[in-house]
Amino acid sequence: MVNADRVKRKLPSLLVDDCSNRNKKGWNNFMRTRRQITKFQRRNPERFNNLTNKIIFDIRELEKAVSNGS
Repeated sequence: MVNADRVKRKLPSLLVDDCSNRNKKGWNNFMRTRRQITKFQRRNPERFNNLTNKIIFDIRELEKAVSNGS
């Protein structure tokens, strides 16, 4: 079961390669991405919701495929 709120919170870490706070460059990239996503959400809420719904749909399909495959 996919939790939509959790996906929205975890979206920046899904997009950034290394978002560990031990790696300063990766952490800065994570924070920059998080800020850009927040700005995008505020400026284009309809488009943001459409894109997050597509991501959630893909995750659900992946989850179904994994559960049926095992």
